[in-house]
Amino acid sequence: MDDEQYILDSMTALLSGFPDFTVSGTVTSKDEATEFLKSNPVDAAFLDIQMPDGNGFTLASYMKENYPEICTVFLTGYAGFALEGYDYEPVDFLVKPVDEVRFRQTLERIRTKISGKNPERKPVQIGVHTDEGFSMVTVEDILYLTTRGRKVVFVLKSGDNLSSGMSMSELEAILTEYDFFRCHQSYLIPLSRLTSVSPDIGRSYQLTLRDVSEPIPVSRRKHLELERYLSERITMI
Repeated sequence: MDDEQYILDSMTALLSGFPDFTVSGTVTSKDEATEFLKSNPVDAAFLDIQMPDGNGFTLASYMKENYPEICTVFLTGYAGFALEGYDYEPVDFLVKPVDEVRFRQTLERIRTKISGKNPERKPVQIGVHTDEGFSMVTVEDILYLTTRGRKVVFVLKSGDNLSSGMSMSELEAILTEYDFFRCHQSYLIPLSRLTSVSPDIGRSYQLTLRDVSEPIPVSRRKHLELERYLSERITMI
């Protein structure tokens, strides 16, 4: 049995154990997928990055443009594809062979995205010493943190900024627990908002965050650290 059919059969078998998911069809090429999508409703798609007629990123790009509501999950035998894949805003990455426990977590992410909410999850807040005194900040409202002079500024979804005398290292220690990453000595970003990472001029990189118009710098050293971090996340979460 070739690898393609084995992956199709194993994924179908895994999904059969979850009654709230139904396999509406399987395809082995981008052309088959585009034809299938024209006449079949799909909530989630599992895309192998290495496809016979190209790669799963090509199909993901097509789906993002034409069917943005579909939840995309990438399958890969190589965790290093993670950074490139973030351009397509996938729900998750799965490394082949797929572990059942890890697969359950992916399905839960799909359920959450489809429902549009997680009723069991309460907003997480942290206490921050600011120029105005002491403020409670909702973690999900933070777009990113940056340094301005001797202050660290919280850039928030509301458009407001909070200035704090706490050091970036102190705030990094607090926010790492909530999936924040120090991509540059002057920037701390929530990985949940990461949409792409691309080369910049010279030996540096820049990343794009959801709801943030300006690019965020990433040092070369931090880019390598970010790549390792994301590779670990997709195999261990």
